[in-house]
Amino acid sequence: MSQDLQISQKVIDTYDQALRPIAEKLSFELPVQAREPAGFPSVLCLGNHSSGKSSFINHLLGEDIQKTGLAPTDDGFTIITHGSQRESLDGHTVTSHPALPWKNLERLGPAFLNRLKLKTIPNQLLTSFALIDSPGMIDAIGAANTREYDFAAGVRFFAEKADLILFFFDPDKPGTTAETIGILTQTLAGLEYKLLIILNKVDLFQNIRDFARTYGTLSWNLSKAIRTKDIPHIYNIYLPEQRTQETLHGSLGIPLNDFDQSREEVIQEIHRTPTRRADNLVSDLLQATKKLILHAKLCSTVKLEYRKLQFKWGFISLSILLAGVLATWGATQTWPGWEVTAGVGTAGLLATIAAWAYGKWLRKQFTSKLEEWAFLDTLYADTFRHELALQDRGDLQAMWAGMRSTTRKTFTILPPKRIPNLFSLRRSIRRMESLLEREIPKLRRQISPHPPMDDPA
Repeated sequence: MSQDLQISQKVIDTYDQALRPIAEKLSFELPVQAREPAGFPSVLCLGNHSSGKSSFINHLLGEDIQKTGLAPTDDGFTIITHGSQRESLDGHTVTSHPALPWKNLERLGPAFLNRLKLKTIPNQLLTSFALIDSPGMIDAIGAANTREYDFAAGVRFFAEKADLILFFFDPDKPGTTAETIGILTQTLAGLEYKLLIILNKVDLFQNIRDFARTYGTLSWNLSKAIRTKDIPHIYNIYLPEQRTQETLHGSLGIPLNDFDQSREEVIQEIHRTPTRRADNLVSDLLQATKKLILHAKLCSTVKLEYRKLQFKWGFISLSILLAGVLATWGATQTWPGWEVTAGVGTAGLLATIAAWAYGKWLRKQFTSKLEEWAFLDTLYADTFRHELALQDRGDLQAMWAGMRSTTRKTFTILPPKRIPNLFSLRRSIRRMESLLEREIPKLRRQISPHPPMDDPA
């Protein structure tokens, strides 16, 4: 077994032994890599419609595989992989085929599978990795609601499995709004180390001022969407064959030599996809551990607040009950006769029941508040108040932005009373923090030396 395969197996074992037990107790969904073997290396292409995703795939493979056009040409995902002959399989066949690693896509529903395709192409390049083309993102109000399936869930699935993510923009749409902003800030949260930002079609600029203006706009918007201390690197490229088709009047006055080099750098990164597999598996494990620690600490805060509420109203109910017993005993000593004793005893019992019912109502209210965004944000701020106060923890903020929706879903199925006790939670958190400090860096050092991308650790 090769060293990279050994590391892949160690990563899977770590998921199973260290993360899965606590994740199941806390209703936390681990990434795709934790549920199945790593599978074949892959490259995911994302971007607005008409940004050149499909055209780039055609350029890379040297043949017309995907349909292209200014208008949206497809509303589904296409997996392009190697095969001895050209063949196209529908989504239901893809997920039920025993030789293909896509069974877990079934959970995205029939509407998603109806728009999923797999193409096999006898292309030598595809023997090293698979390509995944995605539907274009439409930056319009309510665009996400026009899809009949969960687009973000599909992107997240493929992004977690992918070893490289190419995100395309073009001069017409350098902004990041609607679906695009949601994908960048939430769906791809924690996966930025796989991401290459590409500004395509730079040959369409009339002059260097237009290019500078568009590049600056994209950089500004990305700096707001991707929370890193530095502006994300942008690869500026164009496709020569597209230029001959779309540019009818010769040179547009902007030098293209550097952009040729930038395109080749992107292609080199794509060719390097198989070698980054072990790096990405360890990085995915790192991110999953960090997210599970954050989730466990939030659950610990919820459990603590819930216990405080239980203790408070349990104490009040018990106090009222004891006061009622003492009042009843005092009544028997002061006013002999069963009528007064019974009246005082009944009043005390009713007060106890009322206090107990009120406490139960408060606990129910607390549980329902866990579904409110503002309350979840408050819990997050309380849980990490020391970290947020002492340092600029942009990593925590970005991770929380990507986890808010899944955390809300978790608390709809995980009531506070089912959260493990605080001692068990803290022991699990210490175990996961040990993973971050010792075991994951040890795995990283065992990887075959090759130039990695930006390391999120």
